Amino acid sequence: MIVNNLGTLLYSLIFGRKVGLDINGNKFFIHRKKPNKKWVLYKNELDPTLLEVDWQMWLLNKNSLDIPKSEKKIYKWQKEREKNFSGTSKSYHPKINNKNYKNKEEIWSP
Repeated sequence: MIVNNLGTLLYSLIFGRKVGLDINGNKFFIHRKKPNKKWVLYKNELDPTLLEVDWQMWLLNKNSLDIPKSEKKIYKWQKEREKNFSGTSKSYHPKINNKNYKNKEEIWSP
C-alpha cells in the first residue's frame, strides 16, 4: 500500500537527502540545496500526531539543522503514543468514560 503521493516519492528521490528514521519507520528528508526545506515520508498512515515530539519540532523549526537523536531513552512510566481520536466514536467524553460521573442534581441537594 502506497501511503505517500507518487510526486512526493519522486521529489524525495531527486531533490531530497534522507537524514533520519524514527521508531515507526517514517523517513525524514531535507532538500539537497535548501536545508531549511524539510519533509517526512510516512510508513503506514498519514498521521502527524504519531510523530515523536523531537521530530515534530525539527520539522517545524526552519532554523534548526540539528537532527534528533534516535537513541532516545524510554522510561517505564511513559505511555506509547496514541492516535488522535478527536471526532470519532473513540474520542474521550467525560460522561461516557468517567465511571464515577454523577449527575449535577445527584451531587448536592439542599
